[in-house]
Amino acid sequence: MKINQWTRALLATGVVGIGAVAQAEEAPSSNVLTAVSGTQISGYVSTSVNWAPNVMAPAAVSFMQPVDGFNLDVVDLKIAKPLDEGEWSAGYNVELWAGPAADQLGNRVGTAASSPAGATAAGADAGVAIKQANVQLNAPIGNGLVLTMGVFDTIIGYEVANVGDNPNYTRSYGITSEPFQHLGLLASYQVCEGVSASFGIADNNATVLNSRSGNNSSKTYMTAVTVTAPEALGPLAGTSLTAGVVDGDANGAAGGANPSDTTNIYVGATVPTPVENLSLGFAWDHVNRDGLTDTDVIAGYAGYKLSDKAGLNLRLDYLDQGDAGGAGVNGGEFLGTTVTLDYALWAGVQTRAEWRYDKNLDGSAAAGTRNNNHLFALNVIYKF
Repeated sequence: MKINQWTRALLATGVVGIGAVAQAEEAPSSNVLTAVSGTQISGYVSTSVNWAPNVMAPAAVSFMQPVDGFNLDVVDLKIAKPLDEGEWSAGYNVELWAGPAADQLGNRVGTAASSPAGATAAGADAGVAIKQANVQLNAPIGNGLVLTMGVFDTIIGYEVANVGDNPNYTRSYGITSEPFQHLGLLASYQVCEGVSASFGIADNNATVLNSRSGNNSSKTYMTAVTVTAPEALGPLAGTSLTAGVVDGDANGAAGGANPSDTTNIYVGATVPTPVENLSLGFAWDHVNRDGLTDTDVIAGYAGYKLSDKAGLNLRLDYLDQGDAGGAGVNGGEFLGTTVTLDYALWAGVQTRAEWRYDKNLDGSAAAGTRNNNHLFALNVIYKF
């Protein structure tokens, strides 16, 4: 897992940076042309083919495609103007998803969502969804305060929704327990060198944009802090630690009644190693609902760069549902092992072969089904 992904998550955009962006020298009357000149267009197309010798999946995970077949995962289109170095600079970010994975965001454009936010099964009807749509403002306060208003990615989590930015193709139990996005206001601040923080407020159930919660006076609050060790710490230099909390009501279904108070606590880290080309990571997610039920996810990551074009990534993922279950999975304890070979043969193309094994640790599988599952997948992504 690359540290810049956490920075991107903290700023809640896929492209936001406060680095320099060339500005077109247009006359004052050319306001439209000046605004368009800084716009960047990017995205990707993700496809896959999956095969499972046995079809019983003991623990569902977000964005999982059907087994034994070819899949169009998602088409991502991002149109954005990043912030520049000006004290009062402004930018915007619009990111749209099309395809089966778009349904899981719970805000399909023009129609009610087929599945709630945080759902674990891919929707049957492919659609178009708003992943991000926000305005970014830079305020010259202290070291610079960045305000993001609109729909933005969640600020917690080791993995992100965009599949190509993760070390593995299939998602972890951890991202399944977390929110995907928020509708509100996020403030991000560079406290000092190596320390950044963010605080946000959003509407509850805001990921379901077409079916808002009836009580919009109740809000979701979030905060996160990232600390990166300086060079002066020697062997620990470059170690990055992120801690965050998201607390608010979450409906059990799109527009559903009786929302539950949900608190997500996240701690994640990347740690350098003395072994060249070897990177390690750790993540812990804790979810509490109404102060009664708890879910814990612990994950370990290891990545090894085999060559300039190839890499090997390992993830060990433990899920404990507690007494009452949660996180979109039907109770129990599970252990997931995922091994991914990443190879870049064609320019602009990310190709990954993956083996995943999910084990039901408490043996509570239904009668007639196995309590473990093997999955083989090939993922091909073109990025533009």
